[in-house]
Amino acid sequence: MTPLSEDMKSVLRRWNSGALDEIERARVSRPAGVHLTGTAGSGKSELRRELSRLVGSAIEFTDSVADAAVVMIVVDASAPVGRVEVEQWRAALESTPVVFVVNKIDVHRHWREVVSADTDVVAECVPRAVECTFHPISIRLARMGRESGDTAMSAESGLEAVADRLGALLLQTAALGTERKYAAAVQDCASGARASIVARARAVTGGSDTAELRARRAELVRERDNLGGDRRALLHNRIQRVRVESVHTAAEDFRALIAEVKRTIDGAGRAELTHLPAHVAESARGARNRADAALTARLRAVETELGLTPLQTESRVADAPLDIGEPSRRRGVEDVVMIVVGASAGVGLGRLVVSPMALVPAWAVANTVITLVLGGALAWWITRSRSLVADRAHLRGWTQETVARVKSSVEQRLLSRILDAESMLAAAVASADRDAVARIDVALAEVDAELRRLADNRSALLSACDRDLSALERGLERFRGSVPFSPEHVEPFDEPVRRSQ
Repeated sequence: MTPLSEDMKSVLRRWNSGALDEIERARVSRPAGVHLTGTAGSGKSELRRELSRLVGSAIEFTDSVADAAVVMIVVDASAPVGRVEVEQWRAALESTPVVFVVNKIDVHRHWREVVSADTDVVAECVPRAVECTFHPISIRLARMGRESGDTAMSAESGLEAVADRLGALLLQTAALGTERKYAAAVQDCASGARASIVARARAVTGGSDTAELRARRAELVRERDNLGGDRRALLHNRIQRVRVESVHTAAEDFRALIAEVKRTIDGAGRAELTHLPAHVAESARGARNRADAALTARLRAVETELGLTPLQTESRVADAPLDIGEPSRRRGVEDVVMIVVGASAGVGLGRLVVSPMALVPAWAVANTVITLVLGGALAWWITRSRSLVADRAHLRGWTQETVARVKSSVEQRLLSRILDAESMLAAAVASADRDAVARIDVALAEVDAELRRLADNRSALLSACDRDLSALERGLERFRGSVPFSPEHVEPFDEPVRRSQ
């Protein structure tokens, strides 16, 4: 037997672990007997009984294809076999001589076309068939000839030709059976190894091992390209929104404060007016603190949305006093005019009240005294009332001016804080972007290094696959002498066949 080359053994050992054991079993095998198989309803059991009853027939049957010296395949003459059935018999056709029996030619008129079609299908599907002969037979005619003793009918059935062919093949297999099975095992194991090599090479060249890395690299490149621009645009948008919301909220708060103070002034007495400046200062400080706290919360939200660590510190003006001054008022000519007019009005009202008493002469002195007292009281009351009204008007003006001044300072502070925060956040975004770019560059370098390593491994693996395929081809050159299948190995079937009734 032709020995395997060391290169071929090494390749089979790498790509088909059980190949050498299978080849060794085929090398030491001793084929014997006939393995009978075929399609369902083709008459396998009847054929086996008829072969066993032939005079001088000593055919032994075996259930194992690997141990059989000859394989006999029985099919029906009604229709050609399909490629699926032929694929099931490929191992037997490539390792063992096969007797292809087409049964029931006495029933089916077009059995010759069926035999030709079966021959073509086998030749096309199994080009490495060892030896295959086709025998059209009729087991029914063989049985009827045996039972009636009609030798012509038995000869017409074709069964004796099958038995003769089996005997010749069994004699031939004693010398060539082991070598054929050995060569077939080598071919089959080499085909399995070749398929594994080709599959591995296709998997490598298909890029399936680098698809995940390439997707990761594309994602990193896209992240680096989009880095910075998106966050800077987001920062600008959010800072503008914070500016508008903060100024608007502070303005609304101070407008509500002015309205509240005006309502308080309208219903306040002289004693309550003295405490009004402190109340205004306290309310203005509360509005300022609320504006600062709201701005701090909004900036925190912007930092969180940008994914930055907290940069803004809490406002330090929360407990700082707010000096708004005291309302100063200097008495002027209008106050003197108000007093004179009030006194005159008081005297006039007093005289009007006591005018009926002037008709009584005895009350003349009392009339004068009462007029002076009543006029003085009314003048004092009118003067005090007019003074309270003037104080309220003065405090309204002072409150509006003071709150407007505090509002302006608060808005200025808010805008200043927003500008400082924008600068700090822009610097933090730029620093974070630099860090992110550096991190992405490191990750890209790692991915590129892994891709280069895989490319080198792929190149080395493809070279190794080419070397292994070449070694297989060189090793198989020693086994090219097997007898190929030829469609000429078909029994003649031009003789007429007796039709079954």
